[in-house]
Parts: sequence; structure tokens; C-alpha cells
Amino acid sequence: MKLNIINDSGMDLSEDVLNKWIKGIATELQKKKIIDNEKKTLEVSLVFLNENDAKKLNWNYRCKDYPTDILSFSSDDPASMGELVLCPQVISRQAKEHGLTLEDELGYIVLHGVLHLLGYDHEKSKVDEELMMSIQDEVFENLRNPKVGKKNKAPEVAPKKSLTVKKAVAKKAPVKTTEKLIKKAAKPAPKTAPAKATAQKKKTKKK
Repeated sequence: MKLNIINDSGMDLSEDVLNKWIKGIATELQKKKIIDNEKKTLEVSLVFLNENDAKKLNWNYRCKDYPTDILSFSSDDPASMGELVLCPQVISRQAKEHGLTLEDELGYIVLHGVLHLLGYDHEKSKVDEELMMSIQDEVFENLRNPKVGKKNKAPEVAPKKSLTVKKAVAKKAPVKTTEKLIKKAAKPAPKTAPAKATAQKKKTKKK
């Protein structure tokens, strides 16, 4: 998968780290036959917004008055898998809560968003949730702790993350560019949140 990165968050992020994660995710998903060679060549856009813009977008699409870590949008462009809109300030706080580095937390959230863009949805049923989370947990751990050959010394295994955070997706939002996303965020919120736009479920209640 190819990355298109747009960072309007005001926070410095490593493109090398993001590219490493997306390449690793693509490789693992292909091994599991979840994507084929054609899907592996698709572009994924990562759009990073600050908390204020992320809050506006979350309110506009979901009527939720707080910044969420990720929103996912599918694309009508045949060359694109879709867009993942992330708030690194929120992700940084979550990393501390989960005892992870920012790099690992970013990878976990990007992985979750990619699975949603591929059609997985943990909110449909318990069966769908278990399927998605099992794939997510396995891929995440494989990328954090890659296996080594028999002749090589195994690396120290990092503590396994308790993956109880659930995230969701805006599947058919009519959005193709970041500019349209930000303009949309500035418009008045609808009376009711569209059923097709959601974001992550938090494991702790929002204040």
C-alpha cells in the first residue's frame, strides 16, 4: 500500500515510521490472504488534524463533542483504498494509557483503520467483532515482535497490549480530499448523526 500523508496537526510525525507500519501491515494482510497484489498497490491517505479540527469533524459526522483518535472514510477513487483521519494528540495520550510507545499506538490505530477500509466492522455483531479483533491482535503482535530464524537469537518479547479499545469507521462518506474534510468540519452539525459515520469506542468514559 502506498501512503499519502498530510499533516495539519501541528505535531511532528515520522514519515519513515508511518511507511514502515503501512508496509508491514500490507505484508501481513497479504500473508493472511486478506488482500491480494492489486489491493496491495492501492493508496491510503493519512490525514493528521489537531484536536480542534478533529473535534469539529467528529461532531459533524457523529454529533460527538470531543476529538477522537481516528475516523475512516472509504473512497470512490479506484486507485485509493480510502482516508484515515487521525488526531496525534489524542493518540499520544492513549499510548501512555496503554503503556505503549507513540510509534506502536499509531501502528495499532492505522491497522484498525485499514481493516475497516477493507470491510471489517466490529459493530455489526459479536462474531464480526471477534473476527476483526483476532486478525488485528495477531497482525499487531507479529509486527511488534517479528519471528526470527532458528539460528538467530529471539528478541525480548514486549508486554502484550490489552486490546480492548474498539474503533469504527465512516464507510461511505462523500469525501475525497483533506480540504473537503476540513471544510465539512466547519459546517453546522446535522440534527442527527449519520449512521454511516462513527469513530472509536473508548474503554473509559469521556468527561
